[in-house]
Amino acid sequence: MRVLLHHGVESAAISTEASNMELVGIGSTSSDITVSRGKSGWEVTGADLSAANRQSDVLLIRSKAPFIISGKKGRRYPGDISCVIDSDDPVRFSIINVVEMSSYIPGVLAGELYEGWHDSAFEAQAVAARSYALSEIHQRVKHAWDVTDTPASQAYHGVAYSQAVRCADATRGQILTWEDSLVPGYFSSCCGGAAATALEAVGKNPVNDVPPLTGHGDPAHCTDAPRYRWSKTWEMAPVVEALRHWGRRQKDERMSQITSIRSMTSIHPNRHGRPTHVEIVDQSEASVSIRCVDLPFVLARGGMEAPSSGWLDASLEGDKLKVDGHGFGHGVGLCQYGAESMGSTGADKKAILDFYYPGAIIKKAW
Repeated sequence: MRVLLHHGVESAAISTEASNMELVGIGSTSSDITVSRGKSGWEVTGADLSAANRQSDVLLIRSKAPFIISGKKGRRYPGDISCVIDSDDPVRFSIINVVEMSSYIPGVLAGELYEGWHDSAFEAQAVAARSYALSEIHQRVKHAWDVTDTPASQAYHGVAYSQAVRCADATRGQILTWEDSLVPGYFSSCCGGAAATALEAVGKNPVNDVPPLTGHGDPAHCTDAPRYRWSKTWEMAPVVEALRHWGRRQKDERMSQITSIRSMTSIHPNRHGRPTHVEIVDQSEASVSIRCVDLPFVLARGGMEAPSSGWLDASLEGDKLKVDGHGFGHGVGLCQYGAESMGSTGADKKAILDFYYPGAIIKKAW
């Protein structure tokens, strides 16, 4: 796995608990270094790089102990660290953790689930996360990295606690398949009681057009989740500005000219009853719509705190918008709170995966 930890940095402090690090193809250096880029290329404290090494596109670092990277809250990362120059700015670079899948999956479990949840929820998440990661590897062979360490891909915290390691090992090599094809194991924190399909909420990529990604039925297992239902109050001005900015980017004239909001209503439910769009009506009764899956991104890009999901309704109260929402995340595939609830009633890994990826077959790939 190639996991993006930082993008577009000019320098980074990198340390390890080992006595030294190896700059591959260059030699050893201290266990605490700073890597930077300048007009002459790479600079590494404590290392004398040749002209060729300075101008290389990649600086690969190895250690016998996990790495600690500045800006990552003291997390420890197994495997290697690859520093790769950015193609559009040669004085900036990305920091990538190159790690075996067997070490990557525990780090995802530690990032995605609460320690102490039932093992069956951890094991189901491990199979889903491994399937998602393999799908990204296959689709990003021409890129410098496969996934980020954030929920934009799947959260990854590096070296993990023992429960995460144990449950990852218990599912070693297991993936989700459909008719000999890999099923990307999408997941979200809480589906809010109704599933989205991958085609509507992730994209039209053919890998998403398989029955296991068309959503689950009843019952809703996540009703006890903190964000199964949620409420917020928004100032209208930043919402309007974010939508106008989105309209300009999308060349949507009606969206770009919106000046007020009277209501926001979730519309066009899929076969599971989950809306796919939000209709926005202004004070003049003119309306525009946006996909539910796009709305959190649009508001965050406009400087607001992103809502937990785009499945929401809002009404004008005074000069503010009173918002009522459902769930946390896009709602495709595994619902983490639902998986934990199923685990608490005795459901095993297979039962959880059968419910959230109907028709998928668990196969051992290695």
